[in-house]
Amino acid sequence: MSIHQTISQLANQCVLCGICIPHCPTYGIFQTENESPRGRISLFKALAEEQLEPTKDLLTALDHCLGCRACEKICPSQVDYAQITRLGRALINAQYPVYKRPLKQKLIEKALITPSVHPFLKLAAKILSPLRSLLSKQSNYAYIGYFSREIVANSSQASPLQAYYPASHARAQIILFKGCSSDLFEQQVLKDTVTLLNACQIDVVIPEQQHCCGAISIRQGDTLAIQSFSRENIECIESLLQESQAVISINNSCSAHLKEYQQLLDIPGADEFSRKSVDAIAFLSQAIKSSNVHFSPLKNNNIGVHIPCSLKNVLDEESLLFELLEHIPGVQLSKLNDKYCCGAAGSYMLQYPDVANHLLDDKIDEISHRQYSTLVSSNIGCSLHFKQGLEKHHATSGRKIEVIHPIRLLARQLER
Repeated sequence: MSIHQTISQLANQCVLCGICIPHCPTYGIFQTENESPRGRISLFKALAEEQLEPTKDLLTALDHCLGCRACEKICPSQVDYAQITRLGRALINAQYPVYKRPLKQKLIEKALITPSVHPFLKLAAKILSPLRSLLSKQSNYAYIGYFSREIVANSSQASPLQAYYPASHARAQIILFKGCSSDLFEQQVLKDTVTLLNACQIDVVIPEQQHCCGAISIRQGDTLAIQSFSRENIECIESLLQESQAVISINNSCSAHLKEYQQLLDIPGADEFSRKSVDAIAFLSQAIKSSNVHFSPLKNNNIGVHIPCSLKNVLDEESLLFELLEHIPGVQLSKLNDKYCCGAAGSYMLQYPDVANHLLDDKIDEISHRQYSTLVSSNIGCSLHFKQGLEKHHATSGRKIEVIHPIRLLARQLER
């Protein structure tokens, strides 16, 4: 079946009921049918059946989708919206490559998914970091200045990761999937994950030659890159799969995508890889329950919890995040309003900063109103988005709020 026929067939499952519309963040902003899930399904179908010309406005409406998949979760007909958009973006990339992403976005995405250039990127970040205040005043370069500071901070937080971390009296082994962004922005969280797993008597293996999970390439509609990354990740981990209990990732988006490898590739190992892929939040929640690990109470206990869309709508494991954090004695957790996506959506915040910041503003206001001391988020892109938004808030309010990964918070309280 051709890609055109597949899109048309999947789109026909939508009965156009409109139940999804109130749950769509871009519809909430633009209030037009084209900016709704139902509208986008109809547009993808029309493109696949060559009933519409691919105008710039049409392609923009399709590209505005954040990929939060809130519509998919609420859909009574169980329409596979993710598959429709993935194939639709691939169709546009192949046949209508007229819609160009901003140069800064292309450069950052390319740098993220190419581990070999990360050492050079870290060096460049050190050079750019002193110029950050100047860059932040230029809207086109604000994120570059901000990212450079975060990369420098990350590089100084933890030593380079090793390939193997044995636990005393180990009862299992897991494979830690780094992905691409964690190497640049969350080295310490990776180390904290190893610390917690070792404390639970679990050996940790970190294979070399890992690549981006491929999620970034989905937004680009780059089918070849998606399949290439998927295949290479399976090949570099395949020899370890049989003796390992799970493949875990600290980034919910990566975890969700790894679970879908079996849908992308029909090769040996893809099914087992997907089956054993588990988010670090879910894995640690269960591992700590069955271990003799203890945590100290928090002194400053007003904790806000952000639920990333990938954790809520794709993995459906938001309750496990609370279960994990509740291992800290007496912890007080308050869920941030998660009606809509925060606007990060991977590289979306670089391509459509106005939309992304519009969605973030309400959450920043809520964080300020509730006077959180700390905000936890288990998605790297979301954390970066919140950090830059809260930094602007700090400049006007004088009140600083820490944004960290829940695993980082847990590791701080670990009794050693």
